[in-house]
Amino acid sequence: IKGGFDLLKRVENRFPEATEVRAAYATFLAANGDQIEAQRKYLEIPDRQRLKYVDSDYLKNTIAWPPAAIDGLSKVTSVVEKP
Repeated sequence: IKGGFDLLKRVENRFPEATEVRAAYATFLAANGDQIEAQRKYLEIPDRQRLKYVDSDYLKNTIAWPPAAIDGLSKVTSVVEKP
């Protein structure tokens, strides 16, 4: 996870406003056990764009993430996006 997190930080520096980068960052933070910071990072995504990341069809068919990353993001979104 450490090497991937370092790479993600470099990508975030280059594309700080990219919603997929923010979602990935939140997923890495949660995987490292920092659930609160993961939720904060996820909430940096604008409301309308956040809706994509709770859509299982979007997660499975549009973004190219491994299943473990999608599961990690789902854990973050399930806490933040409670109905």
